[in-house]
Amino acid sequence: MTNHPLAARIAARLSFASRVSLVSVAVGTAALLAACGTRQPAPPEPPPPEATARNSVVVPAVTYGTTAKGVQLKKADDACDVPASLKQAVQDQLLTPYEYLLAPPAPLNAEGAPVLQIEITDLLANAGGLYGGPKIVQLRGTLQRKGEAPARFTAQRQMFIYFGMPRSTCSMVGVVTYALGEDIAKWLQKPVDGAVLGELASASSKR
Repeated sequence: MTNHPLAARIAARLSFASRVSLVSVAVGTAALLAACGTRQPAPPEPPPPEATARNSVVVPAVTYGTTAKGVQLKKADDACDVPASLKQAVQDQLLTPYEYLLAPPAPLNAEGAPVLQIEITDLLANAGGLYGGPKIVQLRGTLQRKGEAPARFTAQRQMFIYFGMPRSTCSMVGVVTYALGEDIAKWLQKPVDGAVLGELASASSKR
């Protein structure tokens, strides 16, 4: 085989590059192993919070009551399922110390939690959305706590104009129940017997 100086120099450079590459890999591996050897195990995650009598409120199914004129409300009067949306609205907006809204019966670790009973005492939700007139929901609630007298409230919210989309009847009723959920969540922080919430509170303060 004929010797070519250029070929020899190329071969030498390739050999040198290979040795440098191997050294780099070895150094990197050693550093990685050293780092792994000094890394401490991750601390265990704290257990998730659980429902207790102190951070929970038990809410039975919201019921249909009678209006001020003695008319018995019923499911057929409610095309938007106000009990479900109202209960969800309260749950979404619970404030300290409450974290959990429970359906009865309460689990063992939450036995003795306050019980909030809510009754719909008036409901106006004519079809036609924005063009069907105002949407009104009126409530009465009673909070039962161990060792304390019951605390009661009345509440009302209504909507005449709605600029959101979609402008359906149930969308408007949903806005009303969400506002009532906020009213109730705030009242639960300091439940005063005989409280009037929502627009009833505004009307009472003007008297």
